[in-house]
Amino acid sequence: MAYRLSPHVSRLTSHALRFLPGLAVGVALLFGLAYLLIAFSRIAYPYDLDFLEDSVLMQSARLAEAQPVYAPLNAEFVPHVYMPLYFWLGGLLVKLAGVSFAPLRLISLAATLATAVLIYWIARRAGGLRWVALACAGLWLGGYRLTDGWYELARVDPLFVALSLGGFMLGVYAGASTRRLVVSAVVLALAFLTKQTGVVFALGLSVYLLITVGRRAWLFVGVYAILIVVPVVVLNAQSDGWFNYYAFGIASSNPIEIDRIVNYIRFELFGSLAALSVMALMVGVLSVRRLGLSVIRERPWLIGVTLAVLISGMGRASVGGALNNLMSVYAWLCLSPALLVREWRIIQTTNPLRPMTRAEAAGLRTHEPLRLSSSVLRLFSPRAELLAAAILLQFALGVYNPFRFIPNAELRRSGDRLIARIAAIDGEVFVMMHPYYALLAGKPPSAQIAIAWHARERGVLPLPGDLVDRLQSRYYAAIISDESLFETDPPLAELLEAYYVRSELLTESDAPPTLTGMVVRPQVVYVPRR
Repeated sequence: MAYRLSPHVSRLTSHALRFLPGLAVGVALLFGLAYLLIAFSRIAYPYDLDFLEDSVLMQSARLAEAQPVYAPLNAEFVPHVYMPLYFWLGGLLVKLAGVSFAPLRLISLAATLATAVLIYWIARRAGGLRWVALACAGLWLGGYRLTDGWYELARVDPLFVALSLGGFMLGVYAGASTRRLVVSAVVLALAFLTKQTGVVFALGLSVYLLITVGRRAWLFVGVYAILIVVPVVVLNAQSDGWFNYYAFGIASSNPIEIDRIVNYIRFELFGSLAALSVMALMVGVLSVRRLGLSVIRERPWLIGVTLAVLISGMGRASVGGALNNLMSVYAWLCLSPALLVREWRIIQTTNPLRPMTRAEAAGLRTHEPLRLSSSVLRLFSPRAELLAAAILLQFALGVYNPFRFIPNAELRRSGDRLIARIAAIDGEVFVMMHPYYALLAGKPPSAQIAIAWHARERGVLPLPGDLVDRLQSRYYAAIISDESLFETDPPLAELLEAYYVRSELLTESDAPPTLTGMVVRPQVVYVPRR
């Protein structure tokens, strides 16, 4: 005998399900507020939250003082392998506000919030439902733990995500507007000048534009090409080739591991991002089944999602590729609920057993605002609960304790004690992983040893000659080490062992740990051997 729910229980279940879309919006707002609480508490924190923030700030400060950046490896400074836009912007703000992490973190916060606005606007236009658009934007802010808390760090990734998504959007919605095509090329060129992989989005959009707008697409291609080639040529000429060495030679030198690719697909795309990835996969299957190869013309956002999957995959596949590389794919996947809404609606307004005509497809292109009758909205309503449940599942996959990311008062006091300790040392101090700490203590900063290790082709090339001379001559009155893999690199470790000796160990109350990425903190003080 089949078991059947009573009418009363059935009605209660039905009423409960109807609240799921509202619950999804409420959870989105809750995650958004949690992120803002974290962001504003971290922006003013005076010490590094991720150890690479230090070198980003030093490069921006160097630009603020009009000092050369792209030069041979030396003991005083080694540049990042990223493109220069974020550092130029940081240098401008540092020149106005002084040397601190706050100006750079504000750039990243503004970019993160801009990405949330872009996701809402695209999702609203593509899916036609305000609650879905709000949920999509909330999903982006709710991915804070999934991307390891990089949203407001002094790093290039938040700006890159905002520029690449914004530039792609302008191209997709350009229509007959030549101005939008040009602006799209400019914004995507800025994305490339932030991070090299931005060129992948531009190539994908170029293909889409060549198919949809024909010869007018060459205007986009031409403007984009000029804006990326000219700065690269100029920077390389000014630096005697060192710009290309860092930005393209060293940046592409990290080895690729198959296991990391497998982990990216298994544990990230279909693990921590599973709900969004499945929705995106459903959109792709439904679209390809109905449109065939025309999907390239009719579904540009699927192109963007695919490119984001590839870009993040390349970043995660390389040794050292941290979770910040997931920011691109996660941002684009946050559009999946709205794209799925659109596909469901199209299926319900057409006969799924026959292919759509060109005229029908033209009326439902992504760059056209979606306007459907109330009868169609009623047809869609049973799907809303399922979609909301999938969105809530993705929120559940990203649940975290906000206070784990907020630096407390004890961390500040620990940092203050470390700066006072460095300032009290008579002579130069080499803070190997935190050059900004030396500057805070009134000492000249040195090159960050982690960036120098990377620029030495992951420790293969010799140490800079002037750094070797300084260590051999006991130039530094003290050296402070985090005992990270960069500082225990054999050539450096041998020099330290030969010319310096451990003086004291630092506890967490003496030196604050970082909170994001690879957690490190100053641990050992070395002094010259007598």
